[in-house]
Parts: sequence; structure tokens; C-alpha cells
Amino acid sequence: MNKLIYMIAVASLLLTSCIRQKALPRAVNTINSAPLEALNLVREDYEILNTITADATIYYRQKSKSYTISNNEDGFWFKNVQGIYKFAGILKLGFLSNDYAIGNLSNLQPEEVSRGLAIYRAINLAQQYGADAVIEPTISTNVEQVGRDIVFKSTITAKLIKLKTDN
Repeated sequence: MNKLIYMIAVASLLLTSCIRQKALPRAVNTINSAPLEALNLVREDYEILNTITADATIYYRQKSKSYTISNNEDGFWFKNVQGIYKFAGILKLGFLSNDYAIGNLSNLQPEEVSRGLAIYRAINLAQQYGADAVIEPTISTNVEQVGRDIVFKSTITAKLIKLKTDN
């Protein structure tokens, strides 16, 4: 009897250790964003470096009690099967200042992933230009059915600014 209880205890420990969720690898960027009038700057205080556009496409497929969110360009996919998560790649997300929203994986939404990836890519462009901030960002997301997938395509357009200093 004691051997049976011991074997059940060991089996349950092994089972729970196999089910334990790993942390979803993430790369997160943030950048300051503000309407130009809120900055309280005169035109001589900053330089508009460029207007940039970045986009991201996310595929969402739902089956009875599971769904998959994927991005073919980066090799990222996330699958939720009745609360058990599987994933590959890195979830790349960008946020405008004070916009950080994704926290609970059980509530991961394809539109948030699409929007976050587009912003992530825009922030990378801003870094390449040496920008201090983006102004007047516009983000749009289109959703359409393509075969069995629902496709979320987000596009962000923003002006990059560099603040002028006395140095």
C-alpha cells in the first residue's frame, strides 16, 4: 500500500513538472509619444528627421478548444490548447509611452500582438535614425478572413523628432 501511495505521489510530481509553463520569450521596446502641442516646444527646439511607416501581419487560427497566433516573418507562434501554452520564437512587442498592456498569456489577443509588433518595428526604425521621440503616431489595423486564418495587419506611421541641444 505504501509503495502505491509513493508511486502515485512521484507520478503526480512528474506530471505537474511537465505541465509547468515556461516564460514566453519577449523583446519589448518603448518610445515616448506625444501630440506636438503637448510638448510645448517652438519649432527651433527640434528637428523632424523623417516620417516612418512600419507594419506587421499576424495570423490567428481557432480550432474547437485551441487557437494559434503566428507571425510567418519572424518565425514566432503561440498556441493555447485549453490553457496549456506552447510557443516558438520571440514575441516582439513595442509600446508607446505608458501603453504597456500585455500581461496574462491566457488573454493574449492577436490584434494586440499585431499592433505591438508594428510599433516594435517602428521603434527600431526610430533608433536607426537617432530619434528622441515620435510625434503624431497613427496606428491602423485591418482584419480579414483568408482561408481558415483571420489575418490582422497593423500599420503605424509617425514623424521622428530629434531634440536640439546646446551642446
